[in-house]
Amino acid sequence: MVKSERGIALALVLMALVVSGALIAGILLGGTQEQRVADNTRNSEQAFGTAEAGAYEVVRMWSPSTMSFHGLIGTDSIPISDSLSPWQTGRYGGTVYKLGNDLYLIDVTGRDSVGLRPRIRNDVPARSHQVLIVRVRPFTFPAPAGVAAVTTGSAGITMGGNSDVSGYDSTPPTWTQCPPSDSTSAIGILSSGPITLATKGVTVSGAPPAKQDNTIADSTFKRFQDVTYAQLAGAATITLGAGSYKSAPAVTNGVCVINNSLNWGDGDHTQPCGGYFPMVHITGNANLTGTGQGVLLVDGDVNMSGKFEWFGAVIVQGAMKASGGGNVETTLWGIALINGGLDESQVTGKSHFRYSKCVLTQVLEGTSLVAMARSRGWAQLY
Repeated sequence: MVKSERGIALALVLMALVVSGALIAGILLGGTQEQRVADNTRNSEQAFGTAEAGAYEVVRMWSPSTMSFHGLIGTDSIPISDSLSPWQTGRYGGTVYKLGNDLYLIDVTGRDSVGLRPRIRNDVPARSHQVLIVRVRPFTFPAPAGVAAVTTGSAGITMGGNSDVSGYDSTPPTWTQCPPSDSTSAIGILSSGPITLATKGVTVSGAPPAKQDNTIADSTFKRFQDVTYAQLAGAATITLGAGSYKSAPAVTNGVCVINNSLNWGDGDHTQPCGGYFPMVHITGNANLTGTGQGVLLVDGDVNMSGKFEWFGAVIVQGAMKASGGGNVETTLWGIALINGGLDESQVTGKSHFRYSKCVLTQVLEGTSLVAMARSRGWAQLY
């Protein structure tokens, strides 16, 4: 008896199609999963790179005076605005926390570029968390210039009127948290050129009051241990061209406005700008009146012919002219380094230079340079 086999070909074809479809579906599923794993890995690495680049971008754009102006962690923080990474691989944002006078924590979250384009393939966006610990190193002025109220180059200095220079350690009113005063006095005037006291009203004190030192050279005014004048100028908080400037603290609703180019801080530490120590760089000759604190860099000559008060370090590559009379006085607390070039510096009228270890310590901490950083991080997909 012969059985009918009609329709067997159709069944075989259908079975083959099912098996083939299953194989193809498996291959497609495996390929899709591999692609997704690869995309996730790429996104994760891109987010990690964005976070790391963002953290070091914060370091690159570091403003010592702005950062030091903020309070410690738990009482204050510095937000990092949402920004596109330098190589446009993603976006980053976060917060900077001040752990101590010289220690900061940079907390950055980076996102990969998925968020910057349409999700055509259902890409999974990634984020990476980076924590960077930054220690800042205050630059210092080496001896002997670092222990003299006024240091001048070979052009020398002439003191007249009722001007005075004191190498004895002085602390300005309202300044607190000062280190112990030096047991020995600093030099009053240190110079490799002539020191001329033109009138009887001039007072110069210190240990010694005045000293000529042939080792004072151009490098004294352009290199401060391992930091150069050019590096300081490049890290300046405020950069201005040659001209006449009247600086004054800027306060709005009780808050110091630090983005004002003529706000150079406030030597009265009971005021809102008392904790702001900018590094001010003037690229040519300058005529100055007003008040400020921090580090003042002048590429040319400086003329302080009106009422001017400065707390910190003054570094002048040209000559200085300072004068005052009547109720107008010029007062500098800290140290002044005046290269002079070919011109003699002249100080007359009621001009006062007072060495202050307290001022130097706080100012140099407030205008520190980033010295060391180390990081940790992790990535996360979401």
